[in-house]
Amino acid sequence: MNPYSKAIGAAVGGALVGSAGLPVMPNDTPWYGYILLYAVSIGLPALLTYLAPKNTA
Repeated sequence: MNPYSKAIGAAVGGALVGSAGLPVMPNDTPWYGYILLYAVSIGLPALLTYLAPKNTA
């Protein structure tokens, strides 16, 4: 499995987790707070999955 497909899978999972975090955010959150939530929950898992070393076992 190439790293691109694993990173895309991690991004999709992050999008689901980010959507689950929306109801928890306070009502007075500015617009960039929502973008930051999605940037962290989508971008971080995708980046870490892409950079992870290959399993050799």
